[in-house]
Amino acid sequence: MRPRIRKMRIITKSGRIILEEDLSSKTEDTQDIDTVIDLVRLVSNESRYRIMRLIAEKQAISFTELHQLAGYSQKTIAQALDDLLRIRAISKEYEGYMLSIIGKLLLSKLMEIASIIKKVKELQDLELDFEF
Repeated sequence: MRPRIRKMRIITKSGRIILEEDLSSKTEDTQDIDTVIDLVRLVSNESRYRIMRLIAEKQAISFTELHQLAGYSQKTIAQALDDLLRIRAISKEYEGYMLSIIGKLLLSKLMEIASIIKKVKELQDLELDFEF
């Protein structure tokens, strides 16, 4: 049996603790994790991600407007919209395509992860310490 990590710390080379966090002992359902992986896999495609960003910027956008702004073929846009509708990241309303709550959360979390990665790159001399 693998020991579970109970605590995570980020420590500078000088020994200063920047972050110390207790990690939940609750295990995530593998089906939930598979869903997250599917979501990330779908938005990791450049065209789908760019289309999501355009929809977020415009708040409601038509297929024609997406085609003009994105610069992708109609087939690429149609496939991307189908994929995003399937995972419920967008919805099709009378006003046009709109981000759903899931889409808004997904973009927000992607921005959060990008910010964390940027900070980690800036602080390369940090060490991670785990308490078991």
